[in-house]
Amino acid sequence: MRSHSPCERAGSRLARVAERREILVVDDDEDTRMVLQDLLELNGFAVRTSPDARRAIDAARAAPPALILVDYFMPEQLRSAGLGQVPVVLTTGSNEGRQQAERLGVRSMEKPFDISRLLELVRSLVPGA
Repeated sequence: MRSHSPCERAGSRLARVAERREILVVDDDEDTRMVLQDLLELNGFAVRTSPDARRAIDAARAAPPALILVDYFMPEQLRSAGLGQVPVVLTTGSNEGRQQAERLGVRSMEKPFDISRLLELVRSLVPGA
């Protein structure tokens, strides 16, 4: 059996990514955005990132994602922006963040991330994943 070249594997992975719904990652920490983007893309998801709420809302209005992973900004802003149908996961490292997510009726994921749990949650919330 012939092994595929890195270019063939990358092309195959990109084709799978194009078939999946997109995830918007919003975090003010560039390293966190990059790690989440790499992890999700390596698992077949298309990903956009944003460093702040204003840009995230603009991006989500332009092309609504299948899921939004947010850090430290109110999911209420998404609802008021007409994005209430998009599932939201609040990523947090604090009890206050978990309580906020519970009050707002959105999911939360603790930092540092358990990769298996994060991927399981994303797959459960993204249609066709």
